[in-house]
Amino acid sequence: MPPIDRQAAFSGTIEVAGALALDAARLEAFLASRLPDFAPPLRVRQFKGGQSNPTYLLETPARRYVLRRKPPGKLLPSAHAVDREFRVISALHAQGFPRRSSTATIPPSPAPRSM
Repeated sequence: MPPIDRQAAFSGTIEVAGALALDAARLEAFLASRLPDFAPPLRVRQFKGGQSNPTYLLETPARRYVLRRKPPGKLLPSAHAVDREFRVISALHAQGFPRRSSTATIPPSPAPRSM
């Protein structure tokens, strides 16, 4: 068996897998009602890789968003705690983490939002 190219296998996005598909029109309407700067149309893709929680790239002509959710099906109560992830990411963001260096080319991270 040839070695796996992890960079190719786990980087980038793919079309959303059938079992993990979202209703893009409904999601677009929901985001438009909740985010004042949201401007359709919405394009939805799924990040490749072995995430236990499906992770989506949401793109509009003006912005890009990341959406994480629990996988479908019956789950253990403490498993796939995206609400816990949100609390941790929000706390880190409130503290300015990660801080940009003067040579960074990465734009500042926007505030996390819970939907």
